[in-house]
Amino acid sequence: MRRFSFPLLLLLLALLTYAPFFWERGFYWDEAPWTWIYFGLGPAALTKIFSTSRPFWGLIYQFSLPLIGARPWAWQLLMIFFRWLSAIFVWQVARRLTPESRLPRWTAALFLVYPGLGQNFIALMYTHFYIVFDAFLLSLLLSLLAVEQKKLWLHLPALLLAAVNLLTMEYFYFLELLRLALFWRVIEKPKSRRALRTFLPYFAVFAAVTFWRAFFFTNQNASYTYQTLENLKANFWLGSWTLLTVFARAFWESALHAWLLPFEPVNLASLGLFTAIGAFSMALAVTVGVGVVEIKKLKTGKILPPSPVLPPFAFGLLAWILGGGAFWLIGERTLPQLHFSADRFTLPLMLGASLMLAAALGLFAKRPRLQIALFALLIGFSVGKQFQTNAAYRRDWETERNFFWQLAWRAPALQPGTTVLTNDLPLTAFSDNSLSGPLNWIYNGAAPGMNYMLYFASVRTQEGRALGQNFAPGQSFDQNYLAATFHGNTSQMIVVNFAPPGCLRVLDPQIDPLNKLLDPVVRDAAAFSNPTLIGGGATARLPDFYAPESPRGWCFFFSQAELARQQGDWQQAVNLHQQALALNDHANDPLENFVFIEAYAHTGQMDKARALTRETYKFSKEIMRPTLCALWKRIARDLPGEKMSAQIFQDLVCVDE
Repeated sequence: MRRFSFPLLLLLLALLTYAPFFWERGFYWDEAPWTWIYFGLGPAALTKIFSTSRPFWGLIYQFSLPLIGARPWAWQLLMIFFRWLSAIFVWQVARRLTPESRLPRWTAALFLVYPGLGQNFIALMYTHFYIVFDAFLLSLLLSLLAVEQKKLWLHLPALLLAAVNLLTMEYFYFLELLRLALFWRVIEKPKSRRALRTFLPYFAVFAAVTFWRAFFFTNQNASYTYQTLENLKANFWLGSWTLLTVFARAFWESALHAWLLPFEPVNLASLGLFTAIGAFSMALAVTVGVGVVEIKKLKTGKILPPSPVLPPFAFGLLAWILGGGAFWLIGERTLPQLHFSADRFTLPLMLGASLMLAAALGLFAKRPRLQIALFALLIGFSVGKQFQTNAAYRRDWETERNFFWQLAWRAPALQPGTTVLTNDLPLTAFSDNSLSGPLNWIYNGAAPGMNYMLYFASVRTQEGRALGQNFAPGQSFDQNYLAATFHGNTSQMIVVNFAPPGCLRVLDPQIDPLNKLLDPVVRDAAAFSNPTLIGGGATARLPDFYAPESPRGWCFFFSQAELARQQGDWQQAVNLHQQALALNDHANDPLENFVFIEAYAHTGQMDKARALTRETYKFSKEIMRPTLCALWKRIARDLPGEKMSAQIFQDLVCVDE
C-alpha cells in the first residue's frame, strides 16, 4: 500500500484544488461553440474548425465529444483526472533525477497546484491539453524505463506517444529535446555517445514532423507569425535584445511572480467576503495538512535526505527554456502573463518552474522545519489561489446563464439571420465569437447552418472589423466561423444591453440613442435595434447544460412586460408590474421602469404613470430627462388629446414642448 500512498495524496490534493463546486462550472471560451458545431453541424464541421490550426488535435475531439457529450460536469471531472495523471508522470520522471530525495514528490505537488495557470477550469479544452501533455510525459517515462531496465521494446510506445505530442500541437513541441538531457542523466558511462545513440530515433521523429510542419502544413502560421525570426533578420542585435527581454519578462511571470501570486492581497470588493474566507480557510487547512505529513516523516526518520540544488535546478531551467520554444519564436504576442487569456502560455513552462522551485527549496536543507514550512505554505496558498479562480469561473458561468435565460424570456423566438449586438458583457472567459455558438444552439437547434451571430459593439464597430467604424443601415457583412459563414445585415439586428444587477434590455431605437447610462458605442448603435425581429422565427430552447432556469424575479417580469408591450398588450404589462411589486421586487436600472410608465398611460392610469415617472426622474434629473422626455413624446403621439402629458412635460422641464 505504501507504493500507492503518494499517488493517493496527489489525488486528494487534485480534488481539493480543482473539484470544489465542479457541478457549478460550465463551458467557457471556445468550448460551447465547439460542442455546438459537433452536435449541431456535425463531425465534419468540427474537423474543418481544427484544420487551420491543429488537425490532429481535432481528431481527439472527434473521439471524446460523442463519448462524454455536452455535460460540463463530466468534463470537469475528466480534467481533474488527467491533471492528476500529469503530476504522477512528473513525479516518476523527476525520480530519475534525484531518486533518493524529497525533490520528486515536491516537484509533482508544486506542478499539480501551479498557481500561474488559472484556466484549468476550462475543462473540455484543458482535458485535451493534458491528454497531449500526458502523452509526452508518459513517452519520457517509458523511454527512461527502457534505458534503466534494458527493455528496448518500451521505446516503441514511447516513440508513438512522442509523435502524438509533436503532431497534435505546438505547446510541448520543443520539450521533446529535454529527452536527450534525461538520457544523459540516467545512462552510465560513456554518457555522451550512448545518450546520443538512444536519442537518435526520437530526433528522427522530431525532424520528420518538423519537416512536415515547415514545408507541408500550409496553415502552420495561420494565427501567429515567427516575429522573432523576422526581428533577427531585420536587425540581429536589436532582435536579440528583444528576445532577451521576452525571456526575462516570461521568467519573471511564470517562474517567480506565479509563486508570489497566491500571497498577494485580494480585492474583497471583487472577490467577495465569503469567497475570501473560503479561499483563506482552504489555504490554511492544506498548509497545515501538508506540514503535518512532512513533519511526521521528519520525526519518524522516514524523510529522505536533501538533494543537491544545482543539477535539478539546471534541469528545471532547461525544461523552462525548451517549454517556451514555440513562444520564443513568436515573440511578445505569446508572452505568458498571469491573467486570462495569456496565462495559457504558462502551461508548458510550469514543469520547469516547479522543478526549479523544488530545487531552490534545497537551499534550506540545513533547516528542515523552515524548508517544510515554506513548501507547505506554497502548496496551501496555491490551492487557495485556485479556489479564488474557481469562484471567478463559477460567477462567469452564472452570468452567462442569466444572460441567455433573460434573452430567451425577452425573445422567445428570433427571426433567422439576426445579429445580436451587445455591450461588452461582464464576462472574462468568453468572447463574442464564443458566445455565438450557444446563441445558435438556443435558436437554431438542430437546423443546419449558422443563422445567428452575437457581436460586442465595442469590438465589431472598430475600423476594419465586421461592421466598421461608420456602419450604416442596410449594410451587409459576412462572418466566417470556419465551420459555417454567417451572412448578416445591419438592418436585421437587435441591440441589447446587459449590466447586472440590471436586466437584459433590447434597446429602443427611439429612446436609447439618448440614454446616457449606456456605453457611448452601444448608445450609437441603439438606433439600429429592430425589436420586430423578435417573434415569427425559431423558438428559443436552452440546452440542458443551462438548466435550471434562472429565478423568475424582477427581470423575468420585466422581460415579459417588454414582450407584452411589443405585442400591444398593455394590460398584461400592468399586471406583470403588479406581480413584481407584490414580491417586493423593483428595478435595478431606471430604464426598466419605462415599459410600465407607458403601460399605465395606455391603460388610462395616468396618475400611476406620472408617479412612476417622478420616481424614475429622481435617479438623476440630468441623466434621465432626455430619455423620459422622449418616452412622453411617444406617449403623447400615441394618445393624442391626453392632457396629462403636457403637465408631465412641465415636471420634466422638457424643452420645445
